Amino acid sequence: MIQASQFGVVPSELAGFRWLDTRRASAKRWNINVLLVEDDAADAALIIHALQRHPDVATAHTMDSPVAALRLLANGSLQPDLILLDIRMPVIDGFEFVERLRRSPATYDTPVVFLTTSRLERDVAAARGCSVCLYVVKPESLGDLRARLDVVIKRAKSGAWS
Repeated sequence: MIQASQFGVVPSELAGFRWLDTRRASAKRWNINVLLVEDDAADAALIIHALQRHPDVATAHTMDSPVAALRLLANGSLQPDLILLDIRMPVIDGFEFVERLRRSPATYDTPVVFLTTSRLERDVAAARGCSVCLYVVKPESLGDLRARLDVVIKRAKSGAWS
């Protein structure tokens, strides 16, 4: 697992949570703050690698615990402009994460994009009934990942989710 201390200082109130990565990207045009909730360290590292090179991403945080992420979102420690969320995770899945996220007035309107390996029709159908902005299947190559993330970030920037 990637240790947060490799990338910077984590505030003491957050030190008890398992952070995979926090990196700063150059923010040339727009300053979007992204939270990635992903339990697979290899996937998280690849996604963060792509995000940190995007000119519109100011910060990208990754957490491997959806429960801890919800706690930090609820208490205001994290205030992302966009949440990228895996569906298949331990303890709670992406669907339950979104359901809990929407219960809080502080986070009910935070844009959420499912970024998952699942191509199952039941997951796609369930996502339609869930209040997420997009359903994105993780691609096989870094180039395709960058292209898909670029579309997601442009939509976040414009607010054009439909």
